[in-house]
Amino acid sequence: MFRSATAKLTLWYVLLASCLCILFSAVVYHLSTEELGEALNHQYNSFVDNDHDKDNIPPPHSDIQRHGRHLLGELLWLNLAVIAGSSAVGYFFARRTLKPIEYAHQAQTRFTAEASHELRTPLAAMRADTEVALMEKGLPVKTRRTLQGNLRDIARLEKLTGNLLDIARYQNKTAAERVLLDLDEIVQNVTRQLDHAAQEKHIRIKQNVRPTQVIGDQHGLQQLVTIVLDNALKYSDKQGTVTVSLRTDEATALLTIKDDGIGIPSNDLSHVFERFYRSANTKSDKKAASGYGLGLPLAQEIASAHSGMIHISSREHSGTTVRITLPLAHAQ
Repeated sequence: MFRSATAKLTLWYVLLASCLCILFSAVVYHLSTEELGEALNHQYNSFVDNDHDKDNIPPPHSDIQRHGRHLLGELLWLNLAVIAGSSAVGYFFARRTLKPIEYAHQAQTRFTAEASHELRTPLAAMRADTEVALMEKGLPVKTRRTLQGNLRDIARLEKLTGNLLDIARYQNKTAAERVLLDLDEIVQNVTRQLDHAAQEKHIRIKQNVRPTQVIGDQHGLQQLVTIVLDNALKYSDKQGTVTVSLRTDEATALLTIKDDGIGIPSNDLSHVFERFYRSANTKSDKKAASGYGLGLPLAQEIASAHSGMIHISSREHSGTTVRITLPLAHAQ
C-alpha cells in the first residue's frame, strides 16, 4: 500500500517540477528567439543601409533558426535533467512524508493483532464455562436463555477477533504458503457449506463453474468466497436467486456472485471496503445487524494478497454483483 502511495506522490512531484520546467523553458525560448531575432534584424538593417559596396549581405533568418535549434536542444537536455533530478528528490521527499504515516499504520496493525490475539484466550474460557453451565440439569428457563444469549455473543466476538487477526496477517504479508489450488472446487465446497442457509430462505443458487487453477492460500481463498457468498444470501429476499459463475480468460480467473436482494445505496457504495462500515439499509435487518462490517475489508485484503481485485456494483432494491479477479496459475 505504501509503495503505491510513494510512487503516486513521487509522480505528482515529478509532474509538478516538469510542468514548471517546461513552462520556464517555453518562456525562455520565446523571449530568447524573439530578442535574438530583433537584434539580428536590426543589425542586418543597419548593414544594408550602410552597405555602399553592395556586398549583398544575406538576411539573418538562417542564423536565427540555427540558434533557435541550438537553444531548443539545450532546453531539452535541461528538462531531462530536471525530470531525472526531480524523480530522485521527489522519491526522497515522498518517503519522508509518508514515513510517519507508515509507522502509525504499522503500530495500529500490531495493536489490532495483539489485542485480538489476547482476547482469544478469555473468550475461549468464557465459551467453555458457558457450555458447561448449559449442560447442568434443572436450569431455570430464564437462566438458560441468558446463557444461550451469552454464547451467541461470545461467538460473535470470536468471529470479530478472528477477522481482525486475519486482516492484520494479510496486511503484514504473513499469509500461509501458496500452493496450486482448484478454485472451482473451493467455490463448490463453500456453496455446499452454505446450502443450509440458502434453503432456510428458499433461495436458489445457480452455478456455472468451470475448472480453474490458481496459486494461493486455501484457507484465505475459502474465506474470500465464503464472505461474498454469505453476504449474497444474507441480503437476498426469500425465494430469491443467487448466481455463482467462474470463468477464465488467457491469464485471469473471474468469479462473479450476483444476487437480487436489497442492494447497496449509491451513497454507501464507495465505503463498503472501510472497516466497521455498514450500509444504512442493513441496520433494520436482524441477521445483517449481527455483522461488524469487517467481511468485505477482509475480502479485499485477501484478494490483494493474491494479486487480485474485488469490485462491487449495486443498486438499491435491485441486487448486488461482486466480481473477483485472480491471476491463473500458469500466468504467475
